[in-house]
Amino acid sequence: MMKAAAEKNMPRNFDFAQVEPRVYDWWQENGWFKPESADADAEPYVISMPPPNVTGSLHIGHALFTALEDLMIRYERMRGKAALWLPGTDHAGIATQLQVEKMLRDEGTSREEVGYEEFLHRTWAWKEEQGGTIIRQLRRLGASCDWDRERFTLDDGLSSAVIQAFITLWEQGLIYRGPRLVNWSPGLQTAVSDLEVESSEEEVTLYYFRYPVEGGDHLPVATTRPETILGDTAVAV
Repeated sequence: MMKAAAEKNMPRNFDFAQVEPRVYDWWQENGWFKPESADADAEPYVISMPPPNVTGSLHIGHALFTALEDLMIRYERMRGKAALWLPGTDHAGIATQLQVEKMLRDEGTSREEVGYEEFLHRTWAWKEEQGGTIIRQLRRLGASCDWDRERFTLDDGLSSAVIQAFITLWEQGLIYRGPRLVNWSPGLQTAVSDLEVESSEEEVTLYYFRYPVEGGDHLPVATTRPETILGDTAVAV
């Protein structure tokens, strides 16, 4: 009789999609992801999560670091330390702006047409949607973060800290302005980092011309930038 009842209530296959969220919620409701769950005199152990960009969904690299950091934080938590895993997301400024501009183009409008305030509003709305997706994915991976301490890189406190750090470095002479070669985006009207540049090979015309030398001879030169010829003052061989 008992065997028959057990077979009736217990599924043949483990349904992880049903069990994992229930266990995860149980962990969180009991406060076991918080450093306060440890003894008052426990040694602190803190990991600040490298915040994923809010420009899309998580990829396999995020799954890797989540698994590794979760392993470390759970291990130290079980050793009795006041373990805090601080979660958050990154605003990814230029990448986010490009995504929102693409969305506006799909709607038949543009950043210039909607104006600054509306564009800013749409950007924050997009961030809330995408950031929520990322947080849900992290929770689904079982990340034992203290979600009450979740941060965003444009939070007032973090922004103020970045500004203060910049001012301090400037006053110490460790930040300075100078002429540098940069990647310039005509569309964004700003410099962009090498990481945000996609290089590609193109077929171009190679121009050949001759510079005269003493004795009536000439020196053949080739270039893909003939407009620079007017600035030439010497030829190095």
